[in-house]
Amino acid sequence: MAIKYKWVAERLEMMIEKNIQRGIHKLPTEQELCKRYQVSCQTVRMALNLLEQKGLLVSRQGSGSCITGLSSKPQGNVIGILVSSDQDYIYPGVLNVIRNVLSESGFSDQVFTTENSVSKERGILLQLLKQPLRGIIVEGCKSALPSPNLDLYRRLMKKGCQIIFLYNYYPALSDCIYIKDDNYNGSALLVQHLAAQGHRAIGGIFKSDDMQGIERYQGYIEAMRDLSLPLSDDRVCWYGTRELDQLVHKRDTLFLRNMIEEALSSCTAVICYNDIIAYYLVDELLKAGYQLPADMAIAAFDNTYFSNSDILTVTTLSHKPREMGTKAAEAVIKRLNGLPVLSQETRWKLNLKESTQTDL
Repeated sequence: MAIKYKWVAERLEMMIEKNIQRGIHKLPTEQELCKRYQVSCQTVRMALNLLEQKGLLVSRQGSGSCITGLSSKPQGNVIGILVSSDQDYIYPGVLNVIRNVLSESGFSDQVFTTENSVSKERGILLQLLKQPLRGIIVEGCKSALPSPNLDLYRRLMKKGCQIIFLYNYYPALSDCIYIKDDNYNGSALLVQHLAAQGHRAIGGIFKSDDMQGIERYQGYIEAMRDLSLPLSDDRVCWYGTRELDQLVHKRDTLFLRNMIEEALSSCTAVICYNDIIAYYLVDELLKAGYQLPADMAIAAFDNTYFSNSDILTVTTLSHKPREMGTKAAEAVIKRLNGLPVLSQETRWKLNLKESTQTDL
């Protein structure tokens, strides 16, 4: 009996590996396994129990033995994480949350940084195709633009790699799940807050090559329209990944100075794409002679340490702690378990600080 059930367990481990690659999440019934291996039901149950102890199977009432998504090979339980950066800002916290949630379910992680470059993203994907991982959590590169890397994502999906997008997604990959911000309502929340303080000339600074920037712009203009506030293209400013790199790495603030002179001079308030832009904008406004927050109310997204400078704390939006990372990790685990997963948009919470405390 002992020899037989271990023999069956070895065969089932091989079946699990093949099913994982094929995207099959269940084993045949006990009766089918008895017939296939010419053993008793007790032998099959002992083999299944052994695999449950190893974490390879879970018994679900009405569904039989389901594959957890874990592989018997340690290298088969790695989840890739593709993000723009793993340094500073929101990334270390999110990566730690994802890592912890994956670890609790027996998975490990491997982080790849793209610097929001489609060419670097392509190089990473080509390497992954040589030895596909179980799943990938991806922050898309320049997600507001058409991607040249859809072919590689489709090839990975055909090899059984589960893909979950984080913060944005590629609309052409309609089969992929995404976990992202509710950017439309986030902008609306900021516009409503500023309007309630009496501001009517509200400008905006948005990122042009990422989906988040487009959605935050749309939420901004729709909220302005719905509140019957004046819409002016001249008060909307755009920047891209190149300008952001120059700002962060070389402290090149020329584009912000131009925005202040050309677009924001007629505004009493401005909504910034994120805390980084708000942080550097505060410095440039002060250099230009603005009294803050009296001359310009400022609001932004993300609630990071950039919003809490000693010069001026900035009103900003945040999520519940651990929310984004937890949802992304749980989504990929559920997909590997063959469980249904829906795309989700997380709601924002307003954090009031000094930068919008003005009396008009």
